[in-house]
Order: sequence, then structure tokens, then C-alpha cells
Amino acid sequence: MENIKKIIKLKCGNTMHDLTIPESVSLQIAEPKKMKNTQNDSSMIRDALNKPIASLPIEKIVKKGQRICIITDDNTRHTPVKKILKELLPRLEKSGINKNQILIVMALGSHRRMTREEIIEKVGKNVFDSYRVINSEFHDKSLMVKIGQSQMGTPIRVLKEIMEADIRIGIGSIAPHGCMGWSGGAKILYPGITSEDIVSEFHAMQGLTDDLLYGNEDCHIRLEVEKWTEKIGLHFIINTVFTDSLELYRVVSGHYVKAHRAGVAFAKDVCGVCVEERPDIVVISSYPLAADFWQCTKALYCGAKVIKEGGTLLLLSPCEEGLGPHKEICEYIQLEDGKNKLLQKIKRKETGDELLAMSVGISIGQIKNRCKIEIITDGVPKEEILKGGFVWHSENDLQKAFNESLVRYKNPNVLIIPSGGNTVPYLL
Repeated sequence: MENIKKIIKLKCGNTMHDLTIPESVSLQIAEPKKMKNTQNDSSMIRDALNKPIASLPIEKIVKKGQRICIITDDNTRHTPVKKILKELLPRLEKSGINKNQILIVMALGSHRRMTREEIIEKVGKNVFDSYRVINSEFHDKSLMVKIGQSQMGTPIRVLKEIMEADIRIGIGSIAPHGCMGWSGGAKILYPGITSEDIVSEFHAMQGLTDDLLYGNEDCHIRLEVEKWTEKIGLHFIINTVFTDSLELYRVVSGHYVKAHRAGVAFAKDVCGVCVEERPDIVVISSYPLAADFWQCTKALYCGAKVIKEGGTLLLLSPCEEGLGPHKEICEYIQLEDGKNKLLQKIKRKETGDELLAMSVGISIGQIKNRCKIEIITDGVPKEEILKGGFVWHSENDLQKAFNESLVRYKNPNVLIIPSGGNTVPYLL
């Protein structure tokens, strides 16, 4: 605990903002630990592939002539896919796999399609020119195959070409996640490459729970997803963990559950931060999340994990692409009796885009019912933010918004979280 005047720098997109904290304010700062790697990126990736967890090396799993599908996360994540493919692809080819037997799929979930330029940036020009690289499919069920039925009775559909592969390899990163506790592992497959029905149902499970799942690697949603992944088949994963400055910290490979949990342990080393007491006010930057409101509001779960009931949460975020793919999300945040309406929609089997936006909106609405949320952004118009029942401020008014929040509390305790998209606060 510190009781001295401080000027805190908070990142918002490419801009740094100063926030002055009066010396009379009880201040806590929760930020990822300053970890350093001891190897260069290529060496870490190579070592992980050489020593997979609970799995044979990938070159001993694949057999000559098999069809391979490599599923990677999209440009909303920082996974160094280009570097990973540089180490992975030669191993496949030395095992008798031809380039025309390898399909690389960008796992979009419900995100927008990646452009040609974005895909090239993700996988590299040489890979893009030499292999077939495609976006996953979210809407067109004619391109999908039904492989089963979820616990809620929804058909599970996956792109046919992915299921036609003999071996499926998932590439992703491990970071805190509001629905599955942590990203990575089985999430690349389910819901990463499933139809909109399953993606929406996946988020509906989040909307129906009262618990904050953020930072819980064994939450019920992840365990359910992993059961289905076993049936679909994810034969090998490569997952990365980053430092607070987005440098590669650790790489794990192998079994989609056991390697993932090993990666989560490394991620906790970086992201896990102890907080001495629940704060009245949380000021949180969504960094490194920047793409849009849909992505950046994930940082709300970070602050909600420790804030006092009735506290104030100030979220600073660039929202560079505006609201994102689900424009109606703010309206659903305000939905009255949201859980019951969500449950009724599920019973009527009304899945798809609307259920997806409703589910996430209701989940955020539960946080808003516990504390006052103010959004500080230039990326989303004020009128859109107000639809969610939030208070809106421009980024230049960060200090003003903070000063106004201070007067609401007697002897306020303030928590600053500079990297809300990459921090998991825990109470001592």
C-alpha cells in the first residue's frame, strides 16, 4: 500500500495518458510481473516442440500422406503464428506431409473475416503463397458438417474441410478470459471454428452463470468445451504466454488439456497479482486489448473480480474499430430480467447472432449491477455508450472522470490496473 502522490501512466492504443493520484488517496497498483525470457522466440518454440507435454512430438503423430489442418487464432490475438509455422511446417514435411495436404485456418469464432493483408501479416507471405490459408466459416451451414449435439440440444457444426483432416493442430495464446477463465487450449476448436449456433450458445453459458469465471482454468464452461473437443479431435496444441510488454515468455505444446494447464501456470506467473483489499474505485486500461468494444470490455471482468459492491469502475480503451461485430451489445447490457429472457430464447432454440450479443450483454450487465461503470474512449460515440447505461468520457477527460469518482467515497481506496486485458487480480 502506498500513500504518496503519484502520476500513473496508462496506455490507450498508441497514446499514453497521465493520471495524477492525490497523496491523500489510498492507492494500490496491480500490474503483471516484469518477467523476462531467457531464450529467443525461435529457441523457445523449438524447445516446446521437442518436449511436448503428455504427447508424442508432432512428427511422431502424423503419418505420411495424411491431411493436416492447422487452426490458428486471428488478428485479435498476438500469437506469433508466423514464427511458430516456421518451426512447425518443416517438421510436418520431413514426416512425409506435402504442402498440398496442409490446410491453415484462421479461427474467427464470431469475429469479422480477416483481410488478405491481415492473413499475410499473421502467417507470413511465403506461407500464404505456398499453402492454402482460409478464414473459418461462421454463417454458411452448407460448408459445415454436423458432428453432434451440445448439452443444450444445439447441433454442433464445423467446417467440413477441417473435419476431413486426419490431424488437427491448434495454435493460440493463453490470456485471461471472461467466459472460459483463460484462452488457449480447446477454445481454438470450440467455439473457434464452430457455427454461429454453437458460438452463441458458448457465450450463453456465460450469460446464465452468476459466477465471475475470469482467471478460473477449471470453470464449468471450459470443462464442457474440453469434453466436446475430445469427441471432435484436437490432436496437438501449441500455446504461447506473453510478458506484460507482449514479448514471448513461454511456449507449451502437446495435449490440448495438459499442455494448456501447464501454460496457464506460466500465465499466472505473469498475470496473477495480489490485491490487499477491495477498492472503491478501479481505473483500468484495456491494454493490450484495443480492437473494438466487444474485445475491450473483457477488461471489465478483471476489475469486477475485486471491486467493492457499489464501487466505480473506469475503463480506458481505444476501441479502434468501434463497437465491433455485434452493434446491439449495449442495448442488451440494459436488458431487464435478462437471464430469464436468455433462457427462454435458448428453450425456443433461437441461437445465432442475436443470442450471442444478448449473452455477452447480460454478462456485462451483471457487472454493471454491482458497480458504476464509466467508459473512457474516443472509439465509440457517446450515444452508443449511453445505450448500455454507462457514463461516457472522452480520453482527454480521464483525469476529470477520476476526480469526479473520488468525491463519491469517504477515504476512497483506489486500484489502478494498467494492463486490464492481461491481469488477474486476487484478494489476499
